[in-house]
Amino acid sequence: MKNKKEVEKKYSKKQLNKILKRLIDSLSKEKAFKIQIKGNKVYVPKDSEIEIEYEKDKKEEKIEIEIKWKK
Repeated sequence: MKNKKEVEKKYSKKQLNKILKRLIDSLSKEKAFKIQIKGNKVYVPKDSEIEIEYEKDKKEEKIEIEIKWKK
């Protein structure tokens, strides 16, 4: 059985701006990215994949930015 952990946190626009700037800086320098989400320290390797998804239904639309990597 696989162990799955999912943690979500909402950020203010100001906080998100800082996080995205750090992410962009890491990507442009081809470096790893580190972030802490609700006490969980996450290390995102430099060779991770980034996927942008757009969803739309009758009630809402959303864009999700997903960063994936292998362990």
